[in-house]
Order: sequence, then C-alpha cells, then structure tokens
Amino acid sequence: MAVDILPLLDKLDALAPKFGRAQDDLRAMVSRGRAADYKGVMQNARLVLEALLRSLVTEELKQTPGKAMLDELVTKFRQQSNAGIVPTNILAHMGTVQAWGNLSAHDHAGSLGDSAVTVGLEEVVASLNSMVAILNWYADKKGLSSTSLPAVSSGSRSNIAAVAPRAPSRAPLFAAVGAIAAVGIVVAIIALKPSKADEVPEPPKPVVVDFSALDAVYVTRKEPIPPAACRRAEDAALLAKSASDVRSLGLIEKPSPEAAYLLARATFEELKKRSPALDTALSCPGFAAAQHLAGMMAIADGKMGEARPFLEAARSAAPSWLDNRAKLAGVLLQLDHQAEAVKEIDALISTDPDYAPGHLLRFSVLYGGGEQAEGLKSLCRAEKLGSAQARQKAEDLRIDCAK
Repeated sequence: MAVDILPLLDKLDALAPKFGRAQDDLRAMVSRGRAADYKGVMQNARLVLEALLRSLVTEELKQTPGKAMLDELVTKFRQQSNAGIVPTNILAHMGTVQAWGNLSAHDHAGSLGDSAVTVGLEEVVASLNSMVAILNWYADKKGLSSTSLPAVSSGSRSNIAAVAPRAPSRAPLFAAVGAIAAVGIVVAIIALKPSKADEVPEPPKPVVVDFSALDAVYVTRKEPIPPAACRRAEDAALLAKSASDVRSLGLIEKPSPEAAYLLARATFEELKKRSPALDTALSCPGFAAAQHLAGMMAIADGKMGEARPFLEAARSAAPSWLDNRAKLAGVLLQLDHQAEAVKEIDALISTDPDYAPGHLLRFSVLYGGGEQAEGLKSLCRAEKLGSAQARQKAEDLRIDCAK
C-alpha cells in the first residue's frame, strides 16, 4: 500500500499561519518531514497538540492550565464533566498523536545496545492525518480566517511541488543535478508537450490510511490507542467493524498484534476464556491495553500477584489511563501493600478529582482503617459522581448521602 507524506506536509504548511505561536512547531514538522526525520515530526506534533489543548483549557474551561502536560490535558477533555467540548472522533485523533508523540519523545529501550523505537513512513502518515483533522476542527471551531494564508511564491519549494508534481520517471534526473539546475529543468519540463510515445501512465494515487473509525472504538471504551507498530493499516476498516466479533476476528490470517488483542478481548468478555491470541498482542512493546487485559484475566483467576506486573506495565505505557491505575490500586490493596495502594489512589484523585472509582477506593482504605467519617465522605463523593457501586454500598451501610 503506497502512502505519501508530501500532500500532508503541504496541508500543514498552509494551515500553519492560522495557529499563532504553534506555527513554529508546525513549520518544524514540515521541515523535518521533508528531511525524513519522522521521530522529529512526531515530537513537534506532540508540542502542537499540547498548545491547542492548553488554549482550550484557558478559553473553554476558563481554567489556568499551569504546568499540565499533554497526557493530563487529553485526560481532562475525556472526563464526563467536559464531554462534548472535543468531539469523540477528534479525541480519537488526539489519541493517535499523543501515543506516537510520547513514544517518539522518550527512550523506551533498556541498555545502550538495545534497538531504539523505529518510526516509519506509515506511522507518521497516520499521525499527520490525525493532526490535519485536529487542526481543521480547531480552525472551524475558533473561526480562524483563511485569509491569513500566505500567497503562493515561486521561490517556495513546497509551492513548486504543489503547482508541478514530479512524475516518477523524472526522479533520477532531479537527483543528479544541483538545486539551480533542478529549477531550470522543472520549467523546461512544464513547457514540454510530450509525444504519445513519451507519455508515462499516471501513477496510482497514494492511499492515505485513516484509523479514525478504529481509534474511536478505543476512545469509546476509554482505552489507549495501540502503538502504530502494533497495527496494520490494511486491517483498520475491518477491525473497526468487527472489534467485538469473535468469529470475524478469528478468521483473520496472521493477525497483527492489534487484531490479536481485539480477538483476545472479545473471547474473554464473551466466552470468559483466555485466547492464545493474547500472546501475540503482548509481544508488541508498549501495548498498554494488551497488558491490562492480561492483568484482568489474572484477576479473574484470583491471581493478584500475577496481575500486578501486567497492570504496572500498562501504567508505564499509558500513565494517563485511569481505569488501569484503579485496577492496579485495587490489586495492591488485595496484596496488602497499603502504602503503595494509597499512593496510587492519591495520584488518581489528583489527576482527575471527578473520577468516581478513585474516591471509592479511598473509602475502602479509610473505612477499613478505622477512619469511618472520612471514609464515608469519600463514599458519598463517589455516589454523587455516579458510581453504582458506591450507591449500593451506601444502601448496605444505610448511609443517606443526600443529607
């Protein structure tokens, strides 16, 4: 499947003037993309998304973003209290940029002899598609005028490419001449009218991979999007349609780690069984959802000690995934690691004060530790935030949280 990064870089170049202080990073993305520095593209994309979210926090939520970083900012707009400010499909796109931006910005290898994370053309194209969708949405939402776009300049490399796309058969010729000669050849080629014998068939149009429908599956379930290295572009449409269909997923030959994860998840949820496909999913580094699923299976078997390392691995890969951290805190309590559990619970509530499971966990710690009054405050807080478990527990204890 052919993918082409140049049209996306041209779009970013055109959009950049609309975005104030973020345009420097957008320009850097274009420059790095043309130089095939794909890791650099992802890193700058992360900074652009962070700037947009900080602006939304300031203007939409009327809050001061302070020192909040990207993971915390994305989590803020996934909270129920802020639902609707950023559409679900745009949150899915943000998840794609966030995942690859984080992976590209940090060293995930162990020793210096280990291989570093590789970012290829397909991964960067998927991320740039998401970034263009985010920028267009933001521009429409804020009514940013297109009149600020720069005029086409004959001296601009990107604009020359936009006016006169290069035919594949001419590429070796351009590679053999200097920059000045290349411009002259471009003009000459534009002026020539080729004979029928010289005409070259038009190359197939590059296919731009769109993961947004599949990403929305994860956003709906509040799961982190898999790393691009765990995905296969040609499976995206099929997986989006059959993400919970055990039979359809089981028919995929040589499944990618993502397809294997979806099969393992559907098998566990529908049949309460462990699928061998989970091993394929776990073989992909940084796949938080797969690690979490393995932890959940261990919990279902009553093996808390086995669950812990899986949940910790998921936390390392996706530190802003609150549901995973809540499960980890629960496991730590089951293992009687009280101090570690309290630390995890405090971090949960600090990250999202409106996350009901965090308050329910705090209730368990306080009430079980003899601090009943403080514990009941946390229980009632969880009930007010919509926790059915908290409501049932309050009824069992004959506590009226409405008072």
